[in-house]
Amino acid sequence: MAKNATRSQQKDPKVAKRSSKKATAPVFAGFVKTLGLQKFFRDDRDLAIKMVGSILLGSFLGNGVCRKMTSLSYPVQDELTIEGEPWYTARFTKGWDDLYLVGFWIIAFTYIRIAIMKSFLNPFGKKLGIRGSKLERFEEQGYIVFFYIISWSCGVALMYNSPHWLNTDHFWIGYPHNKPNGAFKAYYLIQFGFWLQQFYVLNTDMKRKDYMAMLIHHFITSALIGFSYIVHLTRIGNAILIVMDVSDVFLAVPKMLKYQGYTTICDVLFGLFVISWAYTRHYLFPIIIMSLYNGPQKFLDMEWAPEQDKYMSLNVQRGFLALLYGLEAVLCFWFLMIFKVIYKMFKGGAADDNRSHDEESEEEEVSAEVVEKLGVNGAAAAAAAAKAKAKKA
Repeated sequence: MAKNATRSQQKDPKVAKRSSKKATAPVFAGFVKTLGLQKFFRDDRDLAIKMVGSILLGSFLGNGVCRKMTSLSYPVQDELTIEGEPWYTARFTKGWDDLYLVGFWIIAFTYIRIAIMKSFLNPFGKKLGIRGSKLERFEEQGYIVFFYIISWSCGVALMYNSPHWLNTDHFWIGYPHNKPNGAFKAYYLIQFGFWLQQFYVLNTDMKRKDYMAMLIHHFITSALIGFSYIVHLTRIGNAILIVMDVSDVFLAVPKMLKYQGYTTICDVLFGLFVISWAYTRHYLFPIIIMSLYNGPQKFLDMEWAPEQDKYMSLNVQRGFLALLYGLEAVLCFWFLMIFKVIYKMFKGGAADDNRSHDEESEEEEVSAEVVEKLGVNGAAAAAAAAKAKAKKA
């Protein structure tokens, strides 16, 4: 009876569907299995740390490719160069070798993310009494808080010490900005690596309701970072990244509190998130878009001259505007979903991000977990043991 019941439970399309939402198939798994490397790499984290370690060791031993992956390329050597100047204030140009550093950070973020989630946030969440799929979501949101606080702080510090601090005219004055200092170049390339790595995260984490919108968002963001780096529009790129980072922190913190059961403070912080989202993404961001719409013709000759590192032509402006309009469209779609949450709160419900992973009840979650972890025979044996124990009692 128990065996048949468990089998029918496994065949239940609803349970199977919920199980698939929780399962995450590592992207590296097929690669490792195909090459027969299972004995060397246990999981994604193991593979990533060994790759990072190999690259760092190769760089230390003087391997040319590994050094390109761990240091900035194209230092400027001219009459303005100061001998012995630290890398973060020294000036650099750009080139294809910069992709080596981006590639390193794609791998590094894979390890950093898993390490923070499983080595710190997982045991921390368990101490707080969080279990099941909520614990996994708690880990994900905790990592978001960790990364975006650092990212936003670094971006603001760089912008504060740059001419374009609170002045959109300096997005264009002095163009082309083709010789950033080392700190700014590292920040930009690391951001590029992070957003490319987010494609991996999106396809391995628990299924999201807004998967397609998130995929479009990641594509546009990655295209903007890469495009702006090539055509020397990194100042406006820096401003966009700052504007986008801050509200994600205001969203992740209340979600972490929600998983702990603090619904009242979660609702209050969600209100702060709505304010920050509206201000940054629907007030400040359109100001940046308008600067791109009006500023280039005001300060530049709009001449396509690659030999002079000038790429700001009318077509480039239109292409960049198209990406920003596309990003704003995705943000408006999400803002409508946020309004649904606000409407739900006014009707007496709790704040719940509609963009999040699909929710499950505790009973459904346990059922899916039993089938997923024990399998048919294991679940049947467990049920038989429980029945025998009940008879003895």
